Amino acid sequence: MSENPKKAPALSPRWKKITLTVLKWTWIPLLCLAALFTGLSIGYAVIGQGDFKDVWDPGTWRHLFDLVFAEN
Repeated sequence: MSENPKKAPALSPRWKKITLTVLKWTWIPLLCLAALFTGLSIGYAVIGQGDFKDVWDPGTWRHLFDLVFAEN
């Protein structure tokens, strides 16, 4: 028999496994949300030459909704 028995690898703490699992399942949706917010900001403020703060105003989107779905 060998004098140096193989040691079992140390298990990582439970919180590391939970954190990695959560990150594995949420990083793509988080990147999609970041891209959405970036695109809204650039599209409204830079391309549309509007005020950057108006992107986050619900009244702006209510007005846009009314324009798109207005009945002649």
